[in-house]
Amino acid sequence: MFTQVIARRSLHTSRSLLASQSLLETTLRNALKASMKSKDKPAAACLKSILADVTNATKSGKDPNEPINDEGVMAVLKKGISQRTQASESYSPNSPSPHADNYSSLQNEIKLLQSFLPEAPSNEILQQIINKIIGNLSDEIKVSKGVAGKVINGLWEELGDKKGGVDKKLVGKLVQDALKKIQI
Repeated sequence: MFTQVIARRSLHTSRSLLASQSLLETTLRNALKASMKSKDKPAAACLKSILADVTNATKSGKDPNEPINDEGVMAVLKKGISQRTQASESYSPNSPSPHADNYSSLQNEIKLLQSFLPEAPSNEILQQIINKIIGNLSDEIKVSKGVAGKVINGLWEELGDKKGGVDKKLVGKLVQDALKKIQI
């Protein structure tokens, strides 16, 4: 009876052996091992925190035994970067309560986490792609309500694998600005 309870418990608390981790999660785990071996405590603490967030995202998903995919891991990384960016703003030299050590520590963590995200195209390249997509649209579509969604979907198709590193809020702003220029 005890073995049956233990077997059930292990199914809910650990990943199934047949399920594979995402490539990005494996890269994070290997980086954690390397930072622990090199005794880089700040990097190890940062990576442990992110991996805990990844595990939490996995367990809070639809199926707790199903591993998270690369998009989910990227979302966790982006969330961690945004949290650290907001925290670093409160310690920046221009803030009411500057603290140089905390600011530099958070900036180092941000750089570390950004190194795991795919390289994003520059804003100029994004703007060129958006302008090309808008130029290829018919006049009927350009004046319709769903034009922004069509442009963004076209951009995601054009970027392919590189879309993971792109900030979606920035893309929305660039598309809206480009559409305003056309309507004026």
